[in-house]
Amino acid sequence: MSDPEKPKLCLITLGCKANQYDSAAMLGYLAEKYVLAAPGPETPADLYLINTCTVTHRADFDARTWARRARKWNPAAKIIFTGCLAGNPEGLKDEQATPRFGAGERDRLLQELCGTAAESMNDIFYHPRGGVQFRSRGLVKAQEGCNYRCSYCIVPYARGKSRSLPAGPVLEQLRALSEQGFEEAVLCGINLGEWGKDQGLELADLIEKIAAARLPLRLRLSSLEPMTITPRLLQTLADSNIVCPHLHLPLQSGDDAILRMMKRPYRAADFLELVQTLLSKIPNLCLGLDVIAGFPGEGEAQFQNTLALLKRIPFGYLHVFTFSPRPNTPAAKLRPKVPEKVRQDRGRILARLHQTQKMSFIRTQLGKELEMVVETREEPWARGRTENYLLLKARSTARFRQRVKVRLLEAAGNELIGEEISK
Repeated sequence: MSDPEKPKLCLITLGCKANQYDSAAMLGYLAEKYVLAAPGPETPADLYLINTCTVTHRADFDARTWARRARKWNPAAKIIFTGCLAGNPEGLKDEQATPRFGAGERDRLLQELCGTAAESMNDIFYHPRGGVQFRSRGLVKAQEGCNYRCSYCIVPYARGKSRSLPAGPVLEQLRALSEQGFEEAVLCGINLGEWGKDQGLELADLIEKIAAARLPLRLRLSSLEPMTITPRLLQTLADSNIVCPHLHLPLQSGDDAILRMMKRPYRAADFLELVQTLLSKIPNLCLGLDVIAGFPGEGEAQFQNTLALLKRIPFGYLHVFTFSPRPNTPAAKLRPKVPEKVRQDRGRILARLHQTQKMSFIRTQLGKELEMVVETREEPWARGRTENYLLLKARSTARFRQRVKVRLLEAAGNELIGEEISK
């Protein structure tokens, strides 16, 4: 069958890196049966596969919006929902007639679409070569699910209990990505720090096995829950010469009472002690943090506690989420609710703090030698991310996905400018 005769597939991905990996893995199985089409009216597809997220109300809305767009582009097209929202019967009430396959039903979905049996180990869907990936950094999902039950989070209900992909398939995919020209890979999961606990191991074991393989890749870790960073993992990160000095930690609140209501198993002081230790042991570390504005019961005093804690942490960036109640989670029933306007106002205050702290971190990096992975090119410039997650541009002939040594020279407005360091 020639390519023009193959049906056109448009795969739309919403949400986290784990979802991005799942889409890449699905494409690895579907690529021989379908021609990939970009979203838009110019190349209407025969099949729209929407890989959904349900972490916020906005994510639910986005999934439904993409379905409406797809129907405009091709009224005769088939639309299928998959991912976290697809497994929630309440989330797609207006799409009762649209086929859906939850995050744990990828194998059944692929059987229906192309008659292919997907690789699965320890109830984790994956592709042995990492699937079909288009970004500058490769993704490998090493862990699935979550055993924690934070009161605001619906993800464990969609993804199931925590389980780990053994080191063998993880290394197999990393080797394949390296052969494809990737020079950085991101190890991701729903709760990555829980890797190995179902096998009597821990994440430090996996990092050490990856380091022993001596692949020409640098490794970046996706978000780590603070309570999963063991002393051994911390020391492994500090000693590693392959793991990027960039960690993303969900703080969520800096007030102990709110943390208890969130069912977060640490206090503000515990979090502060952890980040201070990380910053002292890992040179040049960029810390990214998540925080929720307007959680139920958050009065002005609780919000000020969060601000005070954040101002004591020299983070590199802040992801701010205004509280979005998820159906059937304990937090959806908590009172008193914070008015929408107050939630938005607090979100804006946190966003301003993000900008201030981000610039402070950037100033500490001026003049330093860093290593950038090229994401885009616009002659004579290459633009990409450094090992500590700064986005900059530099005059360089380096190709897409290649690592290149740079020196950060200046921050011009919202743009960071560097220079390539001659080899």
